[in-house]
Amino acid sequence: MSPSTTGSEHLFLGRCRVPAGAQSLPHYHADCESAVYMLSGRLNVRWGEDLQHAVSLEPGDMVYVPPRETHLLENPSEEHPAEYVVARDGPEEHSVEVPWAT
Repeated sequence: MSPSTTGSEHLFLGRCRVPAGAQSLPHYHADCESAVYMLSGRLNVRWGEDLQHAVSLEPGDMVYVPPRETHLLENPSEEHPAEYVVARDGPEEHSVEVPWAT
């Protein structure tokens, strides 16, 4: 659900897939809060200015990501994708890469 699919002005809802072995770049979402619900697989999430915090998410887990919280996602499986649902209180993602995070 987004502006292009439903005309939503203040909400984004999507199903995302992270391929086996894939990892995002460190990034944050500039102007929105996010909520994630894990559907399948596992994701390792690191967050903080230097990515110093870590958690592993499995099916049924939920996590909140505040605006401008630097984070990255990693699928540790070599065989299976990870899938999750994400909801944001903004109709666009506005993802900003953070090259200085380690």
